Amino acid sequence: MGYLLCFCQLLERLDDKEYLRVIGAAGFSKDDKKLHPTAAGMLMFRNEYDIVRYFPEYFFDYRENPDTVIRWSDRLQSSSGEWPGNLFDFYFRVYNKIIKDIKVPFKIQGGFRIDDMPVHRALREALANCIINADFYGKYGILIIKEETKIILENPGYIRPGKEQMRRGGKSDPRNKN
Repeated sequence: MGYLLCFCQLLERLDDKEYLRVIGAAGFSKDDKKLHPTAAGMLMFRNEYDIVRYFPEYFFDYRENPDTVIRWSDRLQSSSGEWPGNLFDFYFRVYNKIIKDIKVPFKIQGGFRIDDMPVHRALREALANCIINADFYGKYGILIIKEETKIILENPGYIRPGKEQMRRGGKSDPRNKN
């Protein structure tokens, strides 16, 4: 815990450009020696209309399908122009949508209410893995569908370690390490 606290204190002291470089969102170009956004930085923080210049198939789509009669009752897509359409915003917007119906029992621990249930942690992990392991150079985009009894998370690409290793767990091979 001490190391993490020291690292966070170090990050707080950095100016904006150095902070972006340290977290991998920007890097110095070999050509002009200037600081430019990395692919990770662009995907995380830029606007969708900038991102599609470098990743033409970039597209995020979240839909709520409460039943089979209605195509969707709520939809969030990266190209709507109503929000930046980047990874950072998509993650938090979708996470808040998928947890809104989760029942949280009353629980106090150490004088504080516990609102974070195991299902919350599982959903954060699943959503983060869907994004981290997406192939942004491939066809199609990320699709999240919330139905009455299930949540479907789809991304372009394949399971790099293989299905058997994925089922066993214990080994990670993220496509987008930054």
